[in-house]
Amino acid sequence: MDKRRIDEIGIRYVESLKLYEEYATRIRNLVQDLVELEGVEFYAIDGWAEAPAELLRVLSRLEEKDLPGVDLVTVRVLLRFPEDVLKIEEVVKAEFDIDSSRSVPSTGLEDPYRFGYPAVVYILSLSDSRSKLREWEKYKNLSFRLELRTMLQEAWATIFPKVNQTVGTLSEKKLTRELVLLAALLEKADQGFLTLRNEIKDEALLIPPSSPNHSNNIINDQIEAEKLFTDEELYKLFREDSSLLGRWNSAALEAGFPFFAPSADYLRESFKFLCEIFKASGINTISDVKKFLADMEQENKGVRQLRTIHDTFEKNTPWRMDPFSALFILVLNFKWDDLKDKEDLSLKGRLKKGSDRIRGID
Repeated sequence: MDKRRIDEIGIRYVESLKLYEEYATRIRNLVQDLVELEGVEFYAIDGWAEAPAELLRVLSRLEEKDLPGVDLVTVRVLLRFPEDVLKIEEVVKAEFDIDSSRSVPSTGLEDPYRFGYPAVVYILSLSDSRSKLREWEKYKNLSFRLELRTMLQEAWATIFPKVNQTVGTLSEKKLTRELVLLAALLEKADQGFLTLRNEIKDEALLIPPSSPNHSNNIINDQIEAEKLFTDEELYKLFREDSSLLGRWNSAALEAGFPFFAPSADYLRESFKFLCEIFKASGINTISDVKKFLADMEQENKGVRQLRTIHDTFEKNTPWRMDPFSALFILVLNFKWDDLKDKEDLSLKGRLKKGSDRIRGID
């Protein structure tokens, strides 16, 4: 594009920058309200107007005909699971006008031959009904770019430009192949996390329902902290904190353990082993469990110990690590002095079985 034309656009944009920055803030807040009303848990929502220097840099690489494709306001939503992207898409369709020619909905990502692990993108503007409201009227003719990404798609978008450098022909083919494989792994991991969450959330057989008399007992935190926990109460702790299992699944991956999507039966058995080792090691109450979990999260203590465990074994160990198993291994290591002195041979045999199954020893 001609430099004079670039300067002209840049000057006009700087003169209107306050309006665009205000619009970015208003739209970002609106999108957050809509996401929260839908009951979708998100990791982060950000919104910004393009910095003038960045706009000039973009324009310097474009032809005049490409100018309509430049987005001045962007809102990015980082979500945890692919199904959350689908939920927000439905909200977008109901609340905004969509420029279909420049949008990439989730249905546009189903092509098996697409490259990478791109995110869902919509080019949106205010609906007629909203733009007629006095507080939105001055933004009537402004559009914005909405990016809906899982956290793994954000990882791809952040890292890919850093490694996608211009190289020789042979190296380029190898690089492309490796990037395709990595993108596939990220997509598989996203689906795996979703499967894991759904199996845990919907698994009614993991813990049998409490009897009516038990469920009607209202026990305050002080009494709960003084008595031995039941399996139902421990499972309730994991159910009430929806991010707890996800954090320990992420901790295992961060420590180097391979991705593993357990079946419902495997998770059920892992939970039983965790209950048993908690009680055998003297972690007998819900408050004890909470204290142990908090200690493991302090300064990434649990991650560092899991990394040490992972590195201790042979590289070809066929690990089968789910969140309950990660906690089992941590208890086994940090409470080993208490556990090794147990005289119950049956207990020692069960704990060994719990450890072996995690290492893929049937």
